[in-house]
Amino acid sequence: MVPKFSRAIVPVAMAVVLVAAVAHVASSNSGGFGGHMGHHGMRGGVDVLGVPLPLLLKTANLSDAQKQQIHQIFESRHTARKAEIEQLKAAKKQIAAKFTSTGAVTASDMSGPVQQITQLQTQMTNEQIQDAIAVRNVLTPAQLQQVAQTKTKLDQIHSEMHALFEPSQSSATPSTPTE
Repeated sequence: MVPKFSRAIVPVAMAVVLVAAVAHVASSNSGGFGGHMGHHGMRGGVDVLGVPLPLLLKTANLSDAQKQQIHQIFESRHTARKAEIEQLKAAKKQIAAKFTSTGAVTASDMSGPVQQITQLQTQMTNEQIQDAIAVRNVLTPAQLQQVAQTKTKLDQIHSEMHALFEPSQSSATPSTPTE
C-alpha cells in the first residue's frame, strides 16, 4: 500500500519538474544580449550563431573604433531587451502560477502566456540576427575569417564534449567484468 504522503508528493514533484522544464525551454530559447564581453563593455550573448557572439569577437583583434561601433549596436537595443526579458519572466510566472494552482489545469489555460513567450522569442531572435549582421558589417574580411576559424574550433570542441558524454554502443549492453 502506498502511503498518503507519497501519493501527495508525486503530483507536486511532477508539477515542479514540468514548470522547470517549461521555464528551461523558454529561457534557453530567449538568448538575449545579456552577457558581457570582457572589459570592453560590449553586451552580447547572441546564440543564433550557436556560440555567443562576444566569445567569437574576442579573437577578431578589434580596433578601438570597431569596439565602440559594436558596443553601440548592442546598447541601442538594451532598454528594449530589458523590457522583453521582463515580459518573458511575467509570462513564465503566469504559467508557473497555473501549474501550482489548485484545481484542474488544461493546455488552453496556458495558451495566452505560451503564445506571448513564442512571440517574444521570435521577435528577440530576429533582433539578434539583425544585430549579428550589423556587427558582421563592422568586421574586416580578415576578422571574419578569424571569427569563422574560431567558430569551427568551438563547434569541434563542442562535438568532442558531446561525444565524450554520449553512451557508446559497447557500453549500452551490459558487459561482464573480466579478471
